Amino acid sequence: MSGLARSPQEALILGMVAAGLLALVAAGLLRWLRAGRVWTDLLVPAAFLVVYWLAYNKVPSFPPAGAVNKIFYVALIGTALGVLAEAAGRRGLGRALVLAQPIVSAAYIGTARLPDALLDVAAAALWGLLVMYGLSRGAGNAEDESGTRRSALLGAACVGFAPIALLGASSTSFQLSLFFAAAIAAIVAANISNPNFGFRSASLLGGAGGMIAVAQTVTLITRKADLLAMTVLTLVFVTPFVVDPVLRRVRATNKVVRIAAFVGMCLLPVGASLATVIARYGSSFPV
Repeated sequence: MSGLARSPQEALILGMVAAGLLALVAAGLLRWLRAGRVWTDLLVPAAFLVVYWLAYNKVPSFPPAGAVNKIFYVALIGTALGVLAEAAGRRGLGRALVLAQPIVSAAYIGTARLPDALLDVAAAALWGLLVMYGLSRGAGNAEDESGTRRSALLGAACVGFAPIALLGASSTSFQLSLFFAAAIAAIVAANISNPNFGFRSASLLGGAGGMIAVAQTVTLITRKADLLAMTVLTLVFVTPFVVDPVLRRVRATNKVVRIAAFVGMCLLPVGASLATVIARYGSSFPV
């Protein structure tokens, strides 16, 4: 990828295009095959693993050394556990795993900091737990749109986290966040009218869990993340709880219009987070 690009900006655009096209092809193929929710549930976590490879240009060896390498296996193991929970029909187990993963991830990512920064690790675990709860409930009252809404919510959060990662001295996490957002946008576009699209345990544990691990790495390891901007961005996960009353007021019945309105409302806290970053750093913001 880097050999084709003449600048970091070109490499970023090429990576986003590649991630989006790969996700679009995979989503289109599953749509053409009329795959069920068990299979479409793998789209988001598979996209995360692919964009990890695109961003870091490697699959880390096992056992992984260093927090960055651990991210890949948090997502991979999470995906496998999610698939097993769904295949066994154990929804309760899936929900328990979804809520436990951010806590385990924070301890795993922040192992080196546990002796002297236990409160920081605990805060990262609590933040991840709140994010996962918001995502797992992030469909509002529209169950027929739950998969696309949750995917869109995760994609919007990735866009908002990208500048925070860049300020957190992690340009690769910045790239990964935007690559993943592009992949999710393609997945949502391909499945916006697909009733069989699923965003369930595998997507939560593999896709969302992977991004939570990225954020925990930036906050616990580089320790340069802007916590105010992170707090503002976290408000995006409140959006699903207020969107349906708004949509009822405007009487939006078309699914495409409803998803577009949902995305627009998700982008409001994302924009507020970006504005917070710009206001606090101004001309020193790296471009």
